[in-house]
Amino acid sequence: MSYLTTQAAAGGSPPICEDSLSEHLSLSGVSHGYGDRQLFADVDLAITAGEHVAIVGENGAGKSTLLRILAGLEIPDEGTAVHSGRVGYLAQTLGLPDQFTVSNAIDAALASLRELEAELDRLEDGLADAEADELERYGNLQTQYQLREGYAAESRVEAALDRLGLGGLDRMRTLGSLSGGEQERVALACVMADPADILLLDEPTNHLDTSGTAWLEARLAAHRGTVVVVSHDRVLLRKVASTVIEVDAERRTVNRYGNGYEGYLREKAAERQRWAQQYRGWLDAMEAERLQADTVAGKMGYARQRDGDKMGFDFKAGTWQKAASSKVRNAQERLRRLEANPIDRPPVPLKLATDLRADVAAGPALEARGVAVPGRLDPTSITVEAGQKILITGPNGAGKSTLLSVLAGTLDPAQGTVVRHGRIGYLQQELELPQRPGLRLLPAFAAGLGGNIDEHAEALLRLGLFRTSEFHVPVGSLSAGQQRRLALARLLLGGFGTMLVDEPTNHLAPVLVEQLESALSEFAGTLVMVSHDRALGEWFDACARENSTGHRAGGAAGTRAGGGTRTGNWLRYAMRDGALA
Repeated sequence: MSYLTTQAAAGGSPPICEDSLSEHLSLSGVSHGYGDRQLFADVDLAITAGEHVAIVGENGAGKSTLLRILAGLEIPDEGTAVHSGRVGYLAQTLGLPDQFTVSNAIDAALASLRELEAELDRLEDGLADAEADELERYGNLQTQYQLREGYAAESRVEAALDRLGLGGLDRMRTLGSLSGGEQERVALACVMADPADILLLDEPTNHLDTSGTAWLEARLAAHRGTVVVVSHDRVLLRKVASTVIEVDAERRTVNRYGNGYEGYLREKAAERQRWAQQYRGWLDAMEAERLQADTVAGKMGYARQRDGDKMGFDFKAGTWQKAASSKVRNAQERLRRLEANPIDRPPVPLKLATDLRADVAAGPALEARGVAVPGRLDPTSITVEAGQKILITGPNGAGKSTLLSVLAGTLDPAQGTVVRHGRIGYLQQELELPQRPGLRLLPAFAAGLGGNIDEHAEALLRLGLFRTSEFHVPVGSLSAGQQRRLALARLLLGGFGTMLVDEPTNHLAPVLVEQLESALSEFAGTLVMVSHDRALGEWFDACARENSTGHRAGGAAGTRAGGGTRTGNWLRYAMRDGALA
């Protein structure tokens, strides 16, 4: 969790570009990277006041880095970054000490307001003997405080916590005693309690339920200032963003698209098509010039062979040879120019493979009887048949993740029993910090799997979540999205008959999410998911409808109790207050 007002954290106001007062954020000639890996080069970017922008791109492309540069929290290797106005920033990951209380965290988020209050109190104490300049300063500060509605900041924090499912949270709780999701929601409540001129939010919906997401969307839509959000949430992107900025990992560029998220998708598709056509045209031109040069040169050789039998050269033949030589030189010159100005080959985008294999047996895959965790999960029973696809939804704190942990065996219930059949894989909601940050990606993927490392490399490439160039990146240097993909790869290639996945779309790029949905729809094994993702819920409901009408929606095969082959049935459960319905 990390949230702050940049001015307060930096100890002063940022520089303002006087000839671009309408620009809230701007980058000029910015290049940045880590070690020998460059993320983007020579970037120029301007975001105007009041603009609502989404930043998208592949996992690891540099979206979060770009956001930190815009916030003034990371200095680019080259170029300048300028912001005019107060900045509120929300990061993806924990940024405050575990021993901090919730109250400490709120005070840190409202630091600039607290400083303003302290200065007003100091000036009030001396108003009776104040000089004219002090009276003027007091009036200006009071106006500023009122415009920010400082008197209502505490009530706004409480209201935000309540809307985010944390109403009544003890302010003396340490951050370390909260779950990762609870910490992130506290951070979001603090950022939104004192909305800055510029809001920079990194994956703000990762831990929000439907109610919390709807509240955030409404707040962002109503925000008169500038909003820049990095998000995987396809619904949020469609509702909030009027402009999309893409961080292109292949070309190390930052590109701007108008007409919202749907407009971005259309423009991006057309751009890829034009690029492919230009590349094919360049290849065809290269081949044509080579053929021209080779053909003419061959004819010249044939003419020389015939002329060898003669006493002298025929005038017309000599003239033809001169013209042919000129054609060869011209073709070679055109070929040289084409080679000097190549069209880069369009990159082959990562695409998740859909051939997920699993051994599916008849009968139940999971049987839970009266399992309970005090304060988190009421006595619950559930039987999951082999091949079933189950989606569990509900508000934050309902007990969804607790139930999944109990089913997976990572949390022992205080009462009740769980019977597991076959091999079970579990993708938990929270990202685990790497135990060995220096370990390279490929060995980290292969850890504990046994077998040959080359076989693991081949399998990982076939899956389509990583490129070969990423195999040697230390896991401690991976972005949150890349770490999520690594955990996902270990799950998908584990050969598990049953997969338990908690918020599977968190931190993943939208394109990859859609590919994951396709892969899961064709998974023959058993699937139990917990998710707040509204678009994923719509996909699940569509699969359920197709299955109910007899279409092969999920490709899952199993055996009903009583015999007979079937496609796996798709079931939704709802949880509230620790109970499954």
